[in-house]
Amino acid sequence: MISIKSLATLTFCIISAFGTSVVLNTQQAKAQKVCSNSSLYGVYEGEGYGFVNNTDPAVQTVLNTFDGNGKMTGNILARSVAGNVRTNVSIQATYQVNSDCSFTLSVTRTDGTTANYNGVVYDNGNKFTQTQTDPGTTFNVRGERLNSYYRSR
Repeated sequence: MISIKSLATLTFCIISAFGTSVVLNTQQAKAQKVCSNSSLYGVYEGEGYGFVNNTDPAVQTVLNTFDGNGKMTGNILARSVAGNVRTNVSIQATYQVNSDCSFTLSVTRTDGTTANYNGVVYDNGNKFTQTQTDPGTTFNVRGERLNSYYRSR
């Protein structure tokens, strides 16, 4: 004969196992969310840090608008490379977001110089991180959508 304590323990184990299964299935479903160009949409602020020409320290602050269709326009509000500061540099870019939420971005500045990045979109498109892939440059940028400008699509 099974005691009440044993029955309660068995019931708890069954409920716990079922609950864990539901949690795991929910997490797996969230992990399988598909990203696309529309994952980057709206106005984002970004800060970048790193090195240019393998040795020159660099920092920048940007304000960019992603159209959700693969085009981005923006402004480098301030960029310092080895202490040489430039402000208000207009930029335009094209980007491609993959289904796994990785993306590529190719930027052209008004002075004609370019920068290429690989990155990841996360937090339902509210944030991204990207790393410049051009030789001689180690530069990382983190961006976050300014929700006051965000419009649901």
